[in-house]
Amino acid sequence: MTMDDRTAPARTAFLALDFATYIVENFSHDADVAANAANALASARGAGLPVFHVVHEAMLGQLHPLLGPVGDEPVLGKSTMGAFASTDLDARLRAAGVERVVIAGVATSGTVLSTARWAYDTGYQVAVCADACADPDPRVHAALVEESAFPESWIGLWRIARVLDSTEVAELRE
Repeated sequence: MTMDDRTAPARTAFLALDFATYIVENFSHDADVAANAANALASARGAGLPVFHVVHEAMLGQLHPLLGPVGDEPVLGKSTMGAFASTDLDARLRAAGVERVVIAGVATSGTVLSTARWAYDTGYQVAVCADACADPDPRVHAALVEESAFPESWIGLWRIARVLDSTEVAELRE
């Protein structure tokens, strides 16, 4: 490995998790989460990042209208909480040379937490787009994305991920 290899930007992919209309409408404390996620998704597309949509297999045809796939963006059906265990997402990411994932989704304490930890534990750099994530309980969401909520806790996503705002996604170009 050369010095250039170590300093090269990581190939990044955007993961849109559980943006089925029913989930967004019933498991989100933030009425703006779909719009924020749509903005983050547009920024990811504009930056040329590969995009993967993952939703429970029973809701494959129910993606939120603001967050549907464009072109050949894959939509993966899962049967578990996180995006990795019951899909071929890891194989797809590795085949594409992805080293970093940017995660947006509902719910923060469910699919986002599970997917972020799996990604981190298997060697990906992780970023979580905080305003493009939501949870039924705003306090739980805050505990997971805001270091100030519980600074001594190990549950916070900020321990394993870069927590960013949807406006920062475009800065993650490859």
